[in-house]
Amino acid sequence: MKTNRLIFSGAFLTLCLAVNAQTSFDAAKLYDEELNGTARYVGMGGAMSALGSDPSVMSRNPAGIGTYRQSDINMSLSFWGSSVETDPLANSFSPITVNGTTYYSSNLKSNLDFRFDNVSVVFCGNTGGDVYTNIGFSYRRSLDMDRGLDYIDKFFDVDETDPSKKYVVYREYKDQQRNRINNYDFNVSCNLSDIVYLGWTLELITTEMRSEGYFYDYFPSYNDAVGDDKKYVADDFYDYGFCYTGVDKMNSSKGNGWNMSLGMILRPLPGLRLGVSFKTPTIFKQRMDYVEYCYAYQNKQFTDDNGNVEKYSNSVDYKFSSPWKINLSTGLTLGKTAIGLEYEKNYTQRSSLKIGETNINNQGAVHFNDYSSFRAGIEQNIDKLSLRAGYNSSESIFKDGAKVFLDDTFFNTNRLDFQVDRLSKSRNYTLGLGYCSEPDREGSQFYFDVAYVHGIRKSVVNMNEPIKEGEINHDIDVNYKYSTDKVMFTFGWNF
Repeated sequence: MKTNRLIFSGAFLTLCLAVNAQTSFDAAKLYDEELNGTARYVGMGGAMSALGSDPSVMSRNPAGIGTYRQSDINMSLSFWGSSVETDPLANSFSPITVNGTTYYSSNLKSNLDFRFDNVSVVFCGNTGGDVYTNIGFSYRRSLDMDRGLDYIDKFFDVDETDPSKKYVVYREYKDQQRNRINNYDFNVSCNLSDIVYLGWTLELITTEMRSEGYFYDYFPSYNDAVGDDKKYVADDFYDYGFCYTGVDKMNSSKGNGWNMSLGMILRPLPGLRLGVSFKTPTIFKQRMDYVEYCYAYQNKQFTDDNGNVEKYSNSVDYKFSSPWKINLSTGLTLGKTAIGLEYEKNYTQRSSLKIGETNINNQGAVHFNDYSSFRAGIEQNIDKLSLRAGYNSSESIFKDGAKVFLDDTFFNTNRLDFQVDRLSKSRNYTLGLGYCSEPDREGSQFYFDVAYVHGIRKSVVNMNEPIKEGEINHDIDVNYKYSTDKVMFTFGWNF
């Protein structure tokens, strides 16, 4: 018996021999971001760019630091967990069939984790009269994603010598991702008579990303097949167990980036603030390392051309220019109530990607949309306590149906990419509570804030594998939902 799957093993292994590439989908992970900062900022859904007086606004609207009249130091930590599931949920008891392919996925949950999120300091100085010049520094972790993807499906392969016969094929994909992005903000701002606030921020970024996964498909033996699938087990595979082709991959990326922001806030009325800010593109320099193992197994032995598992490893240095953005914000204070609203536009289609000095014209902006983000938050002060709630959402960075393109330059030709993660919409729902002590003789006071955030990030993962010319393409888009729950604590001192 001959089938398309096993005789393509040699070609499958050969594809591993030229992996040296960078695509839009790798670059987009650098631009992913969580709602993070101080617990007050998070509790209000991040809608504080015009209200200011919180160090987390440094990267949104630098002028928000100009609203400080006292120096401030604080630190934040959090406990969080995450889960991943298909949307709608498909599992082994309730599989989904799309275009003749049956698939399901596990519901994967991470363990409860602890992390140090943020530390900030603002020094406030009066330069005479109603003019204040403030200097601020903030460290925050803008992304800490720990996500596992799990996918299993089956399809039927036609016998190459007898089209009337078909055989069941099982395949599985699994990938564990860990992405971290750290931000270091340096700010200078000023307050002109509590009417005009101006600010500038330099942001330095470090990144660390890792992905470990595997793919294989196999013809099951009679004992391995499930239910009616036993009728479609090939005679050749009846006794000696399954035969498969597969690849293990381990990718890691490290690097750094920088950008600058300029901002202004106007206070035309005592209870109204209007903010506008501009952020330059972030210039990233990254190094990606690949290690991949390709193999096939049949008749209880490996069957690649050399009789061994093929290993390939390589590295590539690349540059990525992220979108520039404009932020428009409004802050209202009505008695003891504060309301923040803001809209942010990301001009993603001006992104670019280079390897060395070579522009990769079919990567970056060709796959991206300009997209918008919206944030809203409210704070109600009751004596020494503050109650908060917020919401924010962000559109997808990717165009509908965007798929990896690997034929643009020799850097990408023959890359083996069996998973393409197309990040989609995100939403965050937040609640918060704060306490602030009475000022002492010198005006110093302590404060404590706590916030809860439930985040949802959707993505489309395209499952694909290399095929021979004339074979049926069994690619499928799987909708994943990545959910996080986090409780944050911030301890601070105004002095």
